[in-house]
Amino acid sequence: MQYRAILFDMDGVVIDTEAAVTVFWERLAAQHGITLTEADFDTYIYGRPAGQTMDAVFPKLTEAERAAVFADAYAYETNQEYIVVPGVIDLLRALKANDIPAALVTSGERFKVAEVFRQLEIGDLFNAVVTAEDIPKGKPHPACYLLGAKRIDTPAERCLAFEDSVSGVQAAVAAGTSCIGIRPARTAVGLLPHGVRGVIPDFSAVRLEADKGLRLSENLRAAFSAIQSC
Repeated sequence: MQYRAILFDMDGVVIDTEAAVTVFWERLAAQHGITLTEADFDTYIYGRPAGQTMDAVFPKLTEAERAAVFADAYAYETNQEYIVVPGVIDLLRALKANDIPAALVTSGERFKVAEVFRQLEIGDLFNAVVTAEDIPKGKPHPACYLLGAKRIDTPAERCLAFEDSVSGVQAAVAAGTSCIGIRPARTAVGLLPHGVRGVIPDFSAVRLEADKGLRLSENLRAAFSAIQSC
């Protein structure tokens, strides 16, 4: 298979936000006497739009309380100092230099994308962006990845997606892309049952060579050794 474009999730793939996301939802859960498990985070929180998380975990919130959560999330996320995942900017720059399209496909909202782009100065490295406001259903529904592929004029099956969450992997696989997980070794196994081709901790060992395509170093325990782009 030859791949022609790359699709990137944002949280956990472009920026390292697992700790910040965990703190936000644990704080809200404590306010409502709810204890969140690791399975809750994997199933209902990581990779999901905030509205879907509230529907699943906090169904008794009033409209006013939901609005307050959205306002808190806006304040919280616009005041974060975002940390880039190692190697991802180098990869994005290499894709740009070789005219390989890249799209950002995130469950985050436009304001968060704008803040991340402002801080990291990477907005010009993406050919298209899909946010929570652009789709009727969030991850694990495949709509976001289908739209991302459409916006860069590439069939989904010719795209490679990078994802860190269970719901994100499920969305990418359901859309027909080939998906690579981005997770540390201690939690990598959690993505394996959901259709990832392999899992890597970050992009440090990913290289793009003009004549050879996108390659992963041989010491990575992934399900493939090379991805060709054309």
